[in-house]
Amino acid sequence: MRVIREIYDDDDYALVYLRLRHEGCWSGLTEYNNFIATTLTAKPNREKKFIIAYDEVKLNNNYDIKNFLKDLKKSDRVKEIYNINKINTSREIYRILLKESYESMVRGILDNYTIFDVKDIIVKGEERLVLIIPISEVIELKKDMESIGKVLKITYNKIRLNDVFLSIFSLSKREKESMKLAYLYGFYEMPKKITLDELAKILRVSKPTVEEYIRRAERKIIKSFSYQLYYYDMLLEDLLLEDL
Repeated sequence: MRVIREIYDDDDYALVYLRLRHEGCWSGLTEYNNFIATTLTAKPNREKKFIIAYDEVKLNNNYDIKNFLKDLKKSDRVKEIYNINKINTSREIYRILLKESYESMVRGILDNYTIFDVKDIIVKGEERLVLIIPISEVIELKKDMESIGKVLKITYNKIRLNDVFLSIFSLSKREKESMKLAYLYGFYEMPKKITLDELAKILRVSKPTVEEYIRRAERKIIKSFSYQLYYYDMLLEDLLLEDL
């Protein structure tokens, strides 16, 4: 079993985009049934050789939840389905908590790497991933993925970790307070339920001051979120609106 090396401050990090046709996985169902799935969170258990995954799936009128579950239970990689929640009736969106095999699974392989962030989508018989890892681990990751399927595409570019993550310390006390009250009092509703003048009175500052607090906070939040949008742009490569 690989021992992950220590990561030092001067290490370089990569934003990796990978497309994999995963042999023998239930992800292959998406090739013939035109539905999309994504992993919301996954917890691998290396010792007991299973993965607890919380997935979201968007089905279609020709492939309903009964047929999906019937096919899912046939997969050797699915050990148990714990529960299913319908999120959106009109769009046929469900969230499923299930227990999967550990060996020869993408999340099992990722468990051996220094993953700082990961997003995925399962579509058209492929598993597509965007993840952040040290550049030094990219080549080995590609080899490991090739051991369980066909790597259709892999690209990466350097990234600064400081630019990606928004933490509890990113916003100042005044920025957090201004954003919180703006949201709670309906400043972001349409139409607005409160004006900047009214917010300024609540915070006991001038209108330009509260506007500055909100704009600074918005800029930090949007900068961090822009990376999430960038991830999804890559994951949704070559897909049409009707596919979604």
